[in-house]
Amino acid sequence: MKRIASMILILGLLAALLSGCGGQTAAAPADTEAPVSTETPAETEAPAEPEELQETEETEAPAEAAQVFNFAEAEAAFAPETTVMTIGNTPMDWTMYYGSIHQVLYELNSYYGISDLTQELQEGLSVADWVKGWTEDYLTQLVMLHSKAAELEITLSEEDLAAIDQDIETQAETYFEGDKEALFEAMQIPEVLFRYQAEAALLYDKLFAHFFGEDGSELSEADAVAYVVDSGYLYAKHILWSFTDGEGNELSDEEKDAKRAQAREVLDELRATAAGELDSAFDRMMEHYTEDPGLTSYPDGYYFQTGQMVAVFEDAAMALAEGELSELVESNYGVHLLYRPAMHADHIFQYDSSGSSYTLRTMAANGLFSNMCDEWMTQQTVQYAEGFQDLDLTQLFSFSA
Repeated sequence: MKRIASMILILGLLAALLSGCGGQTAAAPADTEAPVSTETPAETEAPAEPEELQETEETEAPAEAAQVFNFAEAEAAFAPETTVMTIGNTPMDWTMYYGSIHQVLYELNSYYGISDLTQELQEGLSVADWVKGWTEDYLTQLVMLHSKAAELEITLSEEDLAAIDQDIETQAETYFEGDKEALFEAMQIPEVLFRYQAEAALLYDKLFAHFFGEDGSELSEADAVAYVVDSGYLYAKHILWSFTDGEGNELSDEEKDAKRAQAREVLDELRATAAGELDSAFDRMMEHYTEDPGLTSYPDGYYFQTGQMVAVFEDAAMALAEGELSELVESNYGVHLLYRPAMHADHIFQYDSSGSSYTLRTMAANGLFSNMCDEWMTQQTVQYAEGFQDLDLTQLFSFSA
C-alpha cells in the first residue's frame, strides 16, 4: 500500500473538491445495485472527474505545460535562502516553498488545464487559496516525518541515501545523457525538495516498521481485527449458483430451478454439519459448487463496507452472527448461500493498484499508522515570516502572453 501521498494523489483532493461544488459526475440510478465484488483489484474505482479537471491529453506523464504562469519571475521574487515559514523547529526557505507551489501549479495546468488562480472552488476558496493550503500541509507532512524520525532516533543509512543518489543518476542517464540539472528541470522540482521528499518517504517506511513491523507483521491479531470491525467492515464467504452460463447468457427458468434445488440440498447438508466442522465443510462446498469467479482472488471471503455489495447480499451478511449460515438469497447474479466465519488477520483483504494482495493485518496497520501521522500533524506549529502569510499568488504568478 502506498504510504506517503504523491503529488498526483494530492491533486485528486482538488478533483473531489471541484466535483462537490459545480462539477458534474456521472451517478448511477438510485435503484441500481452494485455487483458482488468478483474482480481484481477490489479497490473501488475512482469517480469520474468533473469537466474542469479532465486531463487535457491521454498521456501517462503530464503534457508540456502551457506557458500561462510566469514561473521565472515568480521564482526570482525572493532570494532562495529567504525563510518563508518555520514548521516546528524547521525553517522552510523560498526554494522549498516556491518549489512546492511551482510543482503543483505545473501539474494543475498540465493535467487539468487550470490557468486561472482566481477560479472559485467553493464559496471563499479560490485555486490560489487551495494551492497555498496544500503547500503548507504538504511541507508540514514532510517536516513531521523528518522530525518524528529524529525524535525516535530513526535515521537513514548510507545505503538509503546512496539509493536516492543512484535513482537520480539512473534517471538522468536514461533520459538526459547524465544531465541532472535537465532532469530536475523536466520534473519541475528543485533537487533539494526532491531529496527531502524521497527521504521522507523512506522515513515513513522506517517509522511504520518501528511501530508495526514489516507490512504490519507485529500488529496483533486482536488489534488488527478490532480495527477492521471499528472501520465498519463486514465479512462473509458465499457460494454462488449463477443464473448465467459461461458466456454470460441468462439461463432458462428450468435451469434456474435446478440451481435452486441444488442450493437447497447444499444448505440442508451444511445445516446438518456439526458446529466445529462447519468451517471446513463450507469451504469444501464452496470449492466444489461456487460459480463466483472472485473465489480465485478472494479465497478467504469478502471484506466489505456498506454499499459495496448488492443489497440482498449485504443484508444477509449483516443478519448473521459469527458461525452462522444464511438462508438462500437471490440477486440478479443468482442464488447465494452466505456463511460468516471468524475474521483472521492474515486473510487476503484487498488488492493494491498493481494487483498485489495485502492482508487484513497490513491494511489495519496502515490505517492505524495513518491515524498516528494525523495526530503528529496536529502537533506541528507553523509560523510564517513577515509578509508571507498573505502572499498573493495571483500577483506573484502574473500571466504570460
